[in-house]
Amino acid sequence: MQESFNIQNIQKMHMDKYDFMILEIIQNFKLENQNHIRLGVLERNFWKRIEADTDLHVGQARIGERITNLYLDGLIQNKDGYTLTKKGREHLAFAPWNRAMVS
Repeated sequence: MQESFNIQNIQKMHMDKYDFMILEIIQNFKLENQNHIRLGVLERNFWKRIEADTDLHVGQARIGERITNLYLDGLIQNKDGYTLTKKGREHLAFAPWNRAMVS
């Protein structure tokens, strides 16, 4: 019951794989560097990961808008660099590539 509730919340937020990718980049940076990720590094890592994605049109990326929406939805915070909130970590567990492991 709890899992479907969370998935429904994610669907209401209209998160797609690129939003989850941003959350994952932030989380991985924190785990590997024990530090918050700066905007420039976040953008560079995002573009590196999607440059081979033929399904993405440049207009869809809109990384600034995506980061703003994730911030406004309470999934990330910016305190001397970006980090996930508790809510962001919970939502990351439901990323499309993690969903098979959760089920």
